[in-house]
Amino acid sequence: MMKHDFIVIGSGLAGLTSALVLKEYGEVLLITKKELTDSASMLAQGGIAAVVDRNDTFASHIKDTLVAGAYHNKKRAVETLIKKSPQAIGWLIKQGVVFDKKDGEFSLTLEGGHSRRRILHSTDFSGRSIELALINKVKKVKNIEIWQDTSLLELLVRKNSCSGIQIIKHKKVANCYARAVILATGGIGQLYQWTTNPQVATADGLAVGIRADLGVCDLEFIQFHPTALKHNEAPLFLLSEALRGEGAYLIKIKDHPPAGGSKIKNYEVGDRFMHKVDRRAELAPRDIVARAIYEEQKKGNQVFLDIRHKGETFIKKRFPNLYREVKRRGYDMTKDCVPVTPAAHYSCGGVMTDLYGRTKIKNLFIFGETAYTGVQGANRLASNSLLEAAVFPLRLPEVIHEVKAGDYFDCELSDYKENIKTGNLREDIKKLMWKSAGIVRNHKTMQEAYEKLSEWNSELEKTREINCDFSEVKNMALVGKYILKLALNRKKSLGAHFVES
Repeated sequence: MMKHDFIVIGSGLAGLTSALVLKEYGEVLLITKKELTDSASMLAQGGIAAVVDRNDTFASHIKDTLVAGAYHNKKRAVETLIKKSPQAIGWLIKQGVVFDKKDGEFSLTLEGGHSRRRILHSTDFSGRSIELALINKVKKVKNIEIWQDTSLLELLVRKNSCSGIQIIKHKKVANCYARAVILATGGIGQLYQWTTNPQVATADGLAVGIRADLGVCDLEFIQFHPTALKHNEAPLFLLSEALRGEGAYLIKIKDHPPAGGSKIKNYEVGDRFMHKVDRRAELAPRDIVARAIYEEQKKGNQVFLDIRHKGETFIKKRFPNLYREVKRRGYDMTKDCVPVTPAAHYSCGGVMTDLYGRTKIKNLFIFGETAYTGVQGANRLASNSLLEAAVFPLRLPEVIHEVKAGDYFDCELSDYKENIKTGNLREDIKKLMWKSAGIVRNHKTMQEAYEKLSEWNSELEKTREINCDFSEVKNMALVGKYILKLALNRKKSLGAHFVES
């Protein structure tokens, strides 16, 4: 029987923070589905929002968060998040994270929905910088054991207490036991045909939470990032909100631009349109910008991001990594407008927790995008996700004394089978979710999709054998069904949930 004090599932910011906090209280097993670097946190570009400037206020950041969330947020959760932000930044710096500075002060940038500059960044790949610093720290801690290429199957729960998890490792199913389990498995982007999320984001934590009868909330609020690079790759490459924060425009071109397909070189005639949609123009909250781009695309227009006017020196200095990555994909941001499209990016809902990550099951904590704290409301404010992933795990020391060793019971193991036929079901789910639970929705399409996903889910549940691929498809079908169930229950548009009348 494999026993640890704590098991943490997930190697994004929430998981790494949890592991580093819990190392002070016992032996930690850190599990990740692929490699430590495979997480949405690793792909975050813009930065982390926090009140660190003397001219900024908690009240301002709180208001911006509530406005972006369509006031659907839990105010107490928002207040906790924002007021703990300086502490979280201080902790990250102690772990070795280096944020950009100018003249001895943090170099702060502006992003959509924020009323002032408050986003700390590490060049233009902030998530990578944060993740690599914490991964380096985790690897040096003797009482943190790391298991890569390990898939979560189920929670081991008895008498309302979690005593471990069931996993697949080395093509074998096994039970792992612990005093407490921390789920930080990330989001749901891979349920959609077009997403900025990594391949591992198949809603595993949400699925095991649903099967354990934990409450879920606000799953209908799926945020679509407005500006993914329109390109034939999966996942789509994100074009940071910081580009628009530093002055990039969104322009529309009717049908196809002249000579060169979708590339616009030194093309000066592009119409800006966001100022006609919202007074904040390109810096409106993400749900508004994503829908505006979607509507232009419906009209037959292509939408491009244009930052050429900022000049070559500024672009290469402020966005060195973005410049290099975009150029590798065929576009020079100093000369070209870059084609963009919305893509599934973030789940504002999740498994219900309190503000310490506690769930209704004892000894089970959930953090990050998997959790529903009420912070994000109906639409997440830019750069609040990394903040949430750090703030709430840092509160674990206040409640860790409540953890008591559970009942380490024997649990029947699923049968591992190398080949389980699912046909094209993974791609079918992604296409169906994009069509039915996308940027703009309607009741008829959602109802039809819900019925289809319910049918698929029932068939998948009949299969007793398991492997990693089948487990992911099974999780995708279940969570997709719940997203549509909650979307159908919400009759009126709100935030990221937009229903055609």
